Amino acid sequence: MADFLRISVQFLEPLFHGRGEGGRPEWPPSPLRLFQAIVATCARKYPVDEESEPAQAVLKWLEGLPAPVIFTPVHRPGKPYRLYCPDNLGDRVAASWCRGGEASLADSRTEKDIRPTHLLDQSEISYVWHIEETSRPLLNEIRDLVNSVSQLGWGVDQVVADADELSMSELSSLPGVKWVPDDVCGGTALRCPAPGTLQALIRRHGRFLRRISVNDRGEQNFNPVPALTTFRLQTYRPASQVLPRPFEVFQLQGESEGQPFSYPQSKLIHIAGMVRHLAIQAMQRSPPRDVDERWVESFVAGHVLDPENHRQFSYLPLPSIGKHADHDIRRVMIVGPHGSRNWLTHLTNLLAGQRLEATSETRWNGPPTLVHVKGDGVTRCYTTESRVWASATPVILPGHDDHRPAKTRKLIEKALLQSGIDQECQYEWSPFPYFPKSLTAHKYGKDKQPTGYIRPNHLLNQTAVHLKLTFEEQAPIPGPLTIGAGRHCGLGLMARVMES
Repeated sequence: MADFLRISVQFLEPLFHGRGEGGRPEWPPSPLRLFQAIVATCARKYPVDEESEPAQAVLKWLEGLPAPVIFTPVHRPGKPYRLYCPDNLGDRVAASWCRGGEASLADSRTEKDIRPTHLLDQSEISYVWHIEETSRPLLNEIRDLVNSVSQLGWGVDQVVADADELSMSELSSLPGVKWVPDDVCGGTALRCPAPGTLQALIRRHGRFLRRISVNDRGEQNFNPVPALTTFRLQTYRPASQVLPRPFEVFQLQGESEGQPFSYPQSKLIHIAGMVRHLAIQAMQRSPPRDVDERWVESFVAGHVLDPENHRQFSYLPLPSIGKHADHDIRRVMIVGPHGSRNWLTHLTNLLAGQRLEATSETRWNGPPTLVHVKGDGVTRCYTTESRVWASATPVILPGHDDHRPAKTRKLIEKALLQSGIDQECQYEWSPFPYFPKSLTAHKYGKDKQPTGYIRPNHLLNQTAVHLKLTFEEQAPIPGPLTIGAGRHCGLGLMARVMES
């Protein structure tokens, strides 16, 4: 049985000229733009209000639906160019000619900047809604309206449109780039219809028809038509896009204000453990209001109580990478999973200004203080979007590869999936680091002495490698990015690679 309504729009030319907020090129074409095109069709088909009542009932139902999923072609912004369009002053020019004047239409032209969007692999856009069984009687009326739509965007954006029903299997096989509604920062904001949009459009059209009025003295007055305001903004993102996780950064400060503090990168798990311990204490004293009694143990401490739904904070000491940097630890980042921004902000406020507690493993004269910072050049090495990433610290694979490359590949792919990375990428691995001053992934050196990074006891028997990941050009990945079994304590931390 069909569960989805699809409205498909086929462009006759692989170009789209519509603009969104602020006059910027709009992509994808917004659901409100499609709704306005259908409303215009309804007004053209049913000029008498009584005749349009059934169609208006359908439009009111359509404006109340949630934001649709959108499938689009791969697109490319076109090169902008400028036209000079004659103003609508033919009557004045003709009157001048009748008087023997030399007026010309060429003297009155308006600049018009064109910024087309090119549709590359196909020319069809689909808007898909989930529908209930009770809504099926409306589908024939919708199809009748949609079949009469001829434009979407500017007048030159000629289209052929249709409406049909889809099953789940048909939906999963739709071609193109899938755009999903998602209330996240940094997405693409598109206008969508909302309850009341139809009546607002009808009122606005009436104001447009009455924009020129004549007063008692026979003088014409222009009445500006107000902009449409009855709609809602919905953030969209490509389904293939990896969303950035929320994070906060602290600088490690010495005993006195402004005094720098550094710690060897080989012992970075000490810093991770101390920050985690401080976070547990702070959250036990002052937990957020909307959590249960097991939340601190699971989300903050990282104990897996529910394997199917486990989520937690990650405590990531940041090696100071750079051309002249020594890779010592001077900053620590706390990263939360998607949707944990409020909890992370709460934890940040509790930890700012707190001192780490020394342990038997640390050897320092005075413990460092956590100073909350907004980020700097080193932080951006771990958080800026990039197509190529390399491990600053070794990736601990979820198992032992028995020194077999085929098994190493499977473990790397498993580690990527466990870290939430399902985008296609090419990867290279080695025990030796990409960044010159990072340490090897080996546990022991040629002299049989421990080398590299100290690991937690439960990760000692698992294979570690340094990774380099290369994603597709059109799908860069935002940081912070951590991979592998040690991803919550600073191992498997990836840094961007600057492409030449």
